[in-house]
Amino acid sequence: MDKFLLASDVATLLLLKTSSVYQLAHDGVLPHVRIADGRRRPIVRFRREDIERFIAERTVGPHKRR
Repeated sequence: MDKFLLASDVATLLLLKTSSVYQLAHDGVLPHVRIADGRRRPIVRFRREDIERFIAERTVGPHKRR
């Protein structure tokens, strides 16, 4: 099994703020694994293959892979 990605890793991949990654996960847009409840927010991690699929599904134009 691959290592899980942190929200900061996903933010770097998607060129977003970390807070935006957490918001997308909370909204159910970004697939994630809820590990535990934290003090301020749930502790979540992301599978690389889920993030890659998320990107591929939203890619438009000639570079879209099927």
